[in-house]
Amino acid sequence: MRLGLFDLSLSGTLELGYESNVDGSYRSEQNPDYERSDFYWSPGLSLSSSTVGMRPNTTASFSGSYAYQDYFKRDDEDTALYSATMNLQTTLPRITLGAMGLISHEVESMQDSTYYPGGHKRDPMQTMEGTLTFSWNFGKLRAEANASYLRERHDKDEFKPGDQNETTLFAGVYLDLFTWGSLFYTWENVYTELVFLGTDTDETTQNFGLSGAIPVNIIRRPQVLYSLGFSYEEEKVDGQDQWEKTWEPTHTITVMDAFQLSKSLNLSMGASWEYTWTGSKVSATHGEDEKEVTFTYDVQLSHQLTPRAQHAVNFTKEPRKTFGSTTDTETTSYGYTFSIVDFLVYGLSSSFSLTHDLDKPLAPGSRTERTTTFDVSLGHSRQLSRKLSRNISYTYSRETTNFHPGEALEEHVAIYMLNYQF
Repeated sequence: MRLGLFDLSLSGTLELGYESNVDGSYRSEQNPDYERSDFYWSPGLSLSSSTVGMRPNTTASFSGSYAYQDYFKRDDEDTALYSATMNLQTTLPRITLGAMGLISHEVESMQDSTYYPGGHKRDPMQTMEGTLTFSWNFGKLRAEANASYLRERHDKDEFKPGDQNETTLFAGVYLDLFTWGSLFYTWENVYTELVFLGTDTDETTQNFGLSGAIPVNIIRRPQVLYSLGFSYEEEKVDGQDQWEKTWEPTHTITVMDAFQLSKSLNLSMGASWEYTWTGSKVSATHGEDEKEVTFTYDVQLSHQLTPRAQHAVNFTKEPRKTFGSTTDTETTSYGYTFSIVDFLVYGLSSSFSLTHDLDKPLAPGSRTERTTTFDVSLGHSRQLSRKLSRNISYTYSRETTNFHPGEALEEHVAIYMLNYQF
């Protein structure tokens, strides 16, 4: 479809779904006033354009979508979902200018980021954002600047403390003196207004330093990479008379390797050590509270069972006080994944994953958290006609933790969706 200079792509969707745990809550914490499971339907339209040259050096593109998610019983979760985006870019010799505008109303998932007693899986939020960008380069010298404005408004009362207006101004100059790194200077001002709380902050930060990554070719294997960061930061908050000055050298060593044990069996492993200390002045000695040392390592073994099926096991650990680590929690993760395509019938895919995490705080008297997560999914897609396609999916997830003994966080989600390309 064509509108003036723009080639447009228009599609319509109809989604029918079932969720067995709408709030993402444990049964013992479920609000009795609300249905735990429900069906919903969601019709929607989406429109996008190709990138079009408006003038010899300027291009433009836009996209938009609208959908309405309507639950049969849980009217409190009915949500209008929409977004509109406009992008402009002008390219001149050595200079690139850009502009972006966005307005959207979307549901952010809180399930994996924050735990709320009683469950709050969905956070509907309106976002308005605008950004202007500038970049210039001349040989090894680069300059960048941008100005942006962000407005966020949450629908639900429990998330309204996060309502904010944020204005950001940024400028930076970079000199690529070395093949492995560059010198830099950046200035940034961030003004944040928390609307619900009636408070605001005005923070200005200046940085200059050196950053880069140097391959260490002492031995052929494994691959070793040394990264160096050395910066000086000045920060002023809310009109302070004095700048808060900080030196922050950072050293990172990364070691990685991979082995093909057979035609279908592969082993990969890696380790990372990072040393950072922060102080008001450069000194050969510094206190334990000024430094931060992290060390993690991981191993993965993957096996291609057939051309259509593969599985893998993985192990990740951040050990206690190893190589000077200052972590206050020892974390360990074990995982297994399996996936197969064209399972039983053509177009049917399936996947399975199992993870077990251990988080052991080092503070005396702290409890170790043990979490086991199990996920299985099925999906089938089919092209019903030249313009109409159909997708069916099912997902089951289960999480158990010793912090909630005797019960599991479970959810079944089934979705039937039709998509029509106009």
